[in-house]
Amino acid sequence: MQEVPARHGGDLGIEAFTFNGRAFQCYAPVEPLSTAERYEKQRDKLSTDLRKLIVKQKELQKLLGDVKIHHYIFLVPIFDSAQLVQHASVKSEEIRSAGLPFVSDGFKITVATDRIYATERSEVLERFASLVDVIPTPPDDISSWIEGNSQLTETALEKLSKLRLPPSAQRTYLEQLVVQFLDSENALMRLREKYPDQWEAATGAKVRKERKLVLEYPPGNTNSATDLTGIVRALKEEFARQVPALDDTFIDAMSWGSIADWLMRCPLDFEIEGAT
Repeated sequence: MQEVPARHGGDLGIEAFTFNGRAFQCYAPVEPLSTAERYEKQRDKLSTDLRKLIVKQKELQKLLGDVKIHHYIFLVPIFDSAQLVQHASVKSEEIRSAGLPFVSDGFKITVATDRIYATERSEVLERFASLVDVIPTPPDDISSWIEGNSQLTETALEKLSKLRLPPSAQRTYLEQLVVQFLDSENALMRLREKYPDQWEAATGAKVRKERKLVLEYPPGNTNSATDLTGIVRALKEEFARQVPALDDTFIDAMSWGSIADWLMRCPLDFEIEGAT
């Protein structure tokens, strides 16, 4: 397989191709989205990229040489609309009719998720390598974020006041949680850009854990910083199991960052010990 970088020379509508005639394009819109919203974004992205096959056919001819594309695979994380298949069928006919020298007469478009490459995906996810570095967020950015998100931080601070933490330590504890949150969000953004499969697996694992928070950690069962550390430990184990390609530094930042996120947005809460 030959990758097609877009940095130098622009995007040509494909991200990779094989020498036996398959072209690949990936797209991962920012979730959450409704089915209708997801379809519209996927439809527009597919149309835009296919148009490049016509507009930039000279560059693509030089790129592909004697390779003729017969199968264009549009890979997306979530695929839940039959209308997208219909749209792909219409676009397949348009491309076949365009008379492009690098497109075969039997050209077709398939919309798919990574399930069609389950074995290959598992192999990639199991590679123990540092995919992206967790880069410390500059102190000025941290201060600016806290000032600009006072409602979120005050919500988290109110919850931390219910834990057995000295009042003087609560603000410092919150600030360190924000540091982990920003570090992990920035790392996740870079992961999404470079490795969308791993990003999907990581964020999916976080969402699944969030949905069970109230069941696994009901208010009243968590009333100390030690208990909070226990939740983080469980998160690390979950992320390591679900996305083994992530290194320990990434998993640590993402686990603490998840705690900060849940404290600020409310999925995680506590009760004052002894309260009725």
